[in-house]
Amino acid sequence: MLITQTPVFRRFWYPVAFASAVTTSPVARRLLGVDLVLWPGTGGVVAAVDRCPHREAKLSPGWLEGGCRLVCPYHGWEYGPTGRAEHIPQLPEGLPTPPAAQLQMLACQVRYDVVWVCLDPDPINDIPDIPEYGASGWRVVPEYEWMFDCSAAHLIENNFDPAHVAFVHRKTFGNPATARFPVPENTRTPYGFDARSRVPVEGRHGEAGATERLTTAEFHLPFHGVIRIGYADGLSHIMFKGCCPIDDDHTRLVQFVVRNDTEADVPAADILAFDHRVEAEDQALLATVPANYPLDLADNVHLKIDRSSMEMRRLFAELLNGTWTPQREVVRAI
Repeated sequence: MLITQTPVFRRFWYPVAFASAVTTSPVARRLLGVDLVLWPGTGGVVAAVDRCPHREAKLSPGWLEGGCRLVCPYHGWEYGPTGRAEHIPQLPEGLPTPPAAQLQMLACQVRYDVVWVCLDPDPINDIPDIPEYGASGWRVVPEYEWMFDCSAAHLIENNFDPAHVAFVHRKTFGNPATARFPVPENTRTPYGFDARSRVPVEGRHGEAGATERLTTAEFHLPFHGVIRIGYADGLSHIMFKGCCPIDDDHTRLVQFVVRNDTEADVPAADILAFDHRVEAEDQALLATVPANYPLDLADNVHLKIDRSSMEMRRLFAELLNGTWTPQREVVRAI
């Protein structure tokens, strides 16, 4: 499966940037092989295909006028938040703006301080629900955007693969001596599936000492995860992992954390430092896998511990052959 050659993936929401990055200048992004430009509009961040209809120059190297008008760096055409050209310097006064002077706008919204874009005007599923975000007793730790030289399918599969922890992360929180543990329990859900697992670890964010992670990992089609980790002392650590496919073998990971402790318990800087080391370990390993993601279970060898990877491949196959449909209310593009 090559993601950019699979049209159904264009009908999902993807996290393309943190909203805090889109403030005073245009921001360039790439999604499923399509170049995008983001900029702040009057009602929030807006997104368009990164191409001026005049002479096809990219708009992202341009700048903003009036706080929300995107200026093309080639001939100075200015586009408003609706994508309509609002000022053309070369157009004589009194003449109307050509109707074709309009950008190709895309469905865009901000949730969790993250900019989400869908390339199709009719998304088939909603953005993952994280009720703890912003709730009393929970704090949010914004993290980073990490770049991976692999497909989004390989990246999200890696995050649902408990068996790799002991080896890939042996320098952070894994231990090859504890590579055997219970097989995950999977349950189909309207958005994909939930995987419940127990994994022994050698430490946790900002803290040393062996413990056990009790995890419920929500897989949200196509490439997102909400991973709820619980510990015996009551700490809950929730990771949102949004895998944004740049193209077939490059992926942007947008990640944030929600926890039920305080800055005094574990500083956000320690959490960020720990996750940066962990993602670096995954980056190095995943750069070695091919771009093509195999859907046929016979293409690889599987063990019982690989139950989540197998379920993921079944879901992708159902999505591609048209037998998977979301079971909850779909939020349509604005």
